[in-house]
Amino acid sequence: MSSLLHSRRVCLISSLRRNVRDCAFTSSSSVSRIVNLGFLVSRRRTVCSVSQVKSENLEKQTQCLESFTVSYLVDSCGLSLESAKSNSRFVKLVSSKKPDSVLALFKDHGFTTDQITSVIKSFPRVLSLSPEDVISPKLMFFNSIGFSTFDTAKMISSCPKMLSYSLTKRLIPCYDSLKSILVEEENVVKCLKRGYRCFSFKITHCVSPRVSILRELGVPDKSIKWLVQASPFTFFSLERRFNELLNRVCSYGFDPKKAGFVHAMVAFDCTSESTMERKLKLFQRFGWSKEDFVAAIMRFPNCAMVSDEKILYTMEYLVNNIGLQARDIVARPVVLGLSMEKRIKPRNQVISLLLSKGLVKKEDINYFTILKLKSSEFMDKFVLKHQNEMPQLLQTLTSM
Repeated sequence: MSSLLHSRRVCLISSLRRNVRDCAFTSSSSVSRIVNLGFLVSRRRTVCSVSQVKSENLEKQTQCLESFTVSYLVDSCGLSLESAKSNSRFVKLVSSKKPDSVLALFKDHGFTTDQITSVIKSFPRVLSLSPEDVISPKLMFFNSIGFSTFDTAKMISSCPKMLSYSLTKRLIPCYDSLKSILVEEENVVKCLKRGYRCFSFKITHCVSPRVSILRELGVPDKSIKWLVQASPFTFFSLERRFNELLNRVCSYGFDPKKAGFVHAMVAFDCTSESTMERKLKLFQRFGWSKEDFVAAIMRFPNCAMVSDEKILYTMEYLVNNIGLQARDIVARPVVLGLSMEKRIKPRNQVISLLLSKGLVKKEDINYFTILKLKSSEFMDKFVLKHQNEMPQLLQTLTSM
């Protein structure tokens, strides 16, 4: 019995000793881990502090750049403070050396202060372009193809982004493509003056196919040249839009061999089908049929571009005040494009005064012919001829 108790006591003591050793080992490991973690936390704080300092420095540098850029845009370029802050997002100026050179180059090439401000406001990144390698060669190119310094300044201020286009890959190929159609250099310049943004189109790949399509329809080269020069945006519109435009013009019955075909292309390009339907309803108020409307459009395609208000105003005056028949206007729709205040009303007043005094006979008056006369011809035939009898005619003609 005593032996058994002794054995149990020994086992208990051994167990207690093991537990103590385990606890000591565990405590030692925990302490070690805590020390290690403390080192990592300390290191992480150090790294975070360095990163924070770098971030703060970068932020300060950015603020300095923005502050300098805004000041330069206001003081040297004439932008308002609000506009300068907005445009500073697109350009960051480190110093005034390059932008000063850009501004000086523009002034040397005849740009006015307002034009320079307009260029910077529309395309602030121009201040970061190289004046010698990027801007100057393009200004020289425009001068070489026939643009005066005045024309170049006007064009650049209207579309300054073209200064970022490649001279060899965009500007020169565009010019060559237009010259292949228009032939004469002066015609190319006229075209570009009418449509500065031709340079923004990648037109080189579509010139030949467009010319081929029009020629296959029977459009003469003379009409193609007119279309390109008068409305380059119509000729160089997207392929789908161009094809839809051709289909619309053909559906109205225009003859490709006549000049009216390309005139209709320009007019229809500015007028949607829904707008055409609306204009038809306007003319139907005066008794026109759809056939009358189509006939008028074929005779005067620009009729489609006359505003609704102008159509109503002119038709009501011609019918109610002058006494013309609405259906007669179908054959001479060009009168719808004449100015009411500068031509139609003053001439009608003069003719009315002459009729009231018996100086002209009603049966000799053809209003369509009278409205078509040049100003000098009308003056000689109806004003100066009767100046002695009615000196007020000149005042009547010019007072409206």
